[in-house]
Amino acid sequence: MTFFGYTIGDWAEFISIIGVGVSAGSWLFKKIALDPLRSDIQLLSETINRQLKIHEQSLADLNTHLKTHDEELGSHSVRITRLEDHVGIKGDNDDK
Repeated sequence: MTFFGYTIGDWAEFISIIGVGVSAGSWLFKKIALDPLRSDIQLLSETINRQLKIHEQSLADLNTHLKTHDEELGSHSVRITRLEDHVGIKGDNDDK
């Protein structure tokens, strides 16, 4: 039996050759393009995670520093109010 002038055996050969070619091409593409790309993406991900942890620590340190300044500012405000009361100076809100 023939189909377009080729026997079933010939068609099986063509399909096998094409299958082997596609498989070899796929394997080669994976080794040349995808594996290095995956490696680079993994390295980039690790670098981003390290930088994120560093930035999170910096933000936590900055937040602690800011809270300390807020507490000092509150303390200064109370001390200034006490001094104003002690010396008899009117505050800004007393003028209204």
